Amino acid sequence: MDFNGKSIFLAGPIPRDENAVSWKKDAIDILEKNGFSGTVLVPERKNFTAKLDYMDEIEWDLNALNKCDLIVFWIPRKKPYMLGLTSNVEFGYYINKKNILYGRPDDAYEIEYLDWLYKKDTGKKPFNNLEELLIESIKILK
Repeated sequence: MDFNGKSIFLAGPIPRDENAVSWKKDAIDILEKNGFSGTVLVPERKNFTAKLDYMDEIEWDLNALNKCDLIVFWIPRKKPYMLGLTSNVEFGYYINKKNILYGRPDDAYEIEYLDWLYKKDTGKKPFNNLEELLIESIKILK
């Protein structure tokens, strides 16, 4: 896996249904609008009818998470289609291993523990605005 310049992994819930709206297109648009020219790693399925090997997906995610320069967690958790259960595991696993930023909208479902852990382990307050989170990620990578 080769990257063009600095790299950001967009971590957070992915739609588990073709009717759920992904936040990652907005994230990519924000990064482009603010001049990020590196690699954006988007672990998301575009086609829900395609059969994908689950282990291949996991290996791709782990490889990208381990090699990227920054993991940006945005957790817009909503029931029932955007729970982010895998994101919880990734967050806990990488919070002290990699450079991460974390945010969530104020109305995200069940995010209190992630907020607490992020504050405790990084001393930082979670972002509650996706654009501010991504602008900070660009600043960190410069």
